[in-house]
Amino acid sequence: MNLRRSAVASAVAAVGVVVLAIALPMLARRLAFFRVRQVEVVGIRYLDESDVVRQLRLRPDASTLDRLGRVRNAAAAIPGVLAATAERRLPGTLRVTLREAIPVALVPMTNRLALVDSRGRELPFDPARLPVSLPIAGRDSATAGLLGRLMLTDPEWYDSVESARLDHGDIILDAGIHRVRLRPEADEDVLRAVTEVRRYLTEYGIPWREIDARYRARVFVRKGAT
Repeated sequence: MNLRRSAVASAVAAVGVVVLAIALPMLARRLAFFRVRQVEVVGIRYLDESDVVRQLRLRPDASTLDRLGRVRNAAAAIPGVLAATAERRLPGTLRVTLREAIPVALVPMTNRLALVDSRGRELPFDPARLPVSLPIAGRDSATAGLLGRLMLTDPEWYDSVESARLDHGDIILDAGIHRVRLRPEADEDVLRAVTEVRRYLTEYGIPWREIDARYRARVFVRKGAT
């Protein structure tokens, strides 16, 4: 009999623990102490912080104890965001960290300039928020892809490029009086080879107008200052 009573008591206690485990977080989420009073947005360079917070669509009574998955998914769904994380800082702060797409060029549209990424996709960023100037390019994925590879391979050369365009199947990069002609599929090895040629010409003070790097293992230089 005592064993039966003990078993019943243990079962009741176990049920009580489960109920408390479920009920306490629900009750805590209703406490004003854990109400979301501040949202920190980290990692943005091009998006507007206020707009990001608005697109999270937090309820007026949102709690820092609410599940973070919904906040993370809402942040990741914002156009121009590649990835997002969310964390809570008790009692009343949410911290959202974003990884934005990287613009590689400005593309002329009908009545404005649009930013595109390395795949040629238009980005919803305001060009006025850019910390640096970007090349003007045609709206095609080949040119955007080449500029993306150049940005990673030789940022200094990329920064000097003023415009990039398709020309009879080739891509031309213009930087002042200097021009580099490449195939659209030019990879990092080709770009590094051109970097070495550019460095050599600069080091020895050799004036040049165009570098033709369309051919594997061969780079042709057209000399001249104008």
